[in-house]
Amino acid sequence: MAFVNEVVSDADIDAYGLPFEKGKGHWWTRDKERDLYLWGGRGGNPLWDQEIRGKFYFFVSDVTIRLVISLGKWSDDWHARPYIVEWGQVISVDPPRCDEFSQEQIINLFKEALVAYGRDGRENRNTPDRIVRFGF
Repeated sequence: MAFVNEVVSDADIDAYGLPFEKGKGHWWTRDKERDLYLWGGRGGNPLWDQEIRGKFYFFVSDVTIRLVISLGKWSDDWHARPYIVEWGQVISVDPPRCDEFSQEQIINLFKEALVAYGRDGRENRNTPDRIVRFGF
């Protein structure tokens, strides 16, 4: 099974200790077969001198890894076909590795999850025809 975007069940909120309120329809990008998941997204506020970055939590091998990545060039128009999502550079990975996977393997799995995540980690209804690129 590959990564898919889906609403997190209340049972999964309990099982993984996720910081989501039950029944509120939070989304994640999950590969159930390999027990991997990703949640988060773009965050930051330029009005407060904060750069907008990708801020994600990636669960791999019973370890939750926090990744921060810069944004590259994204399509300006939701109607662009294909819609371009470009992630710039990895800014931080914490922790940098886990027992079973090297940082390189974690980054490769993370990229795989981001391809499914697409623009927003939801249904991607507005950007079904998209290309996800990486500067890392």
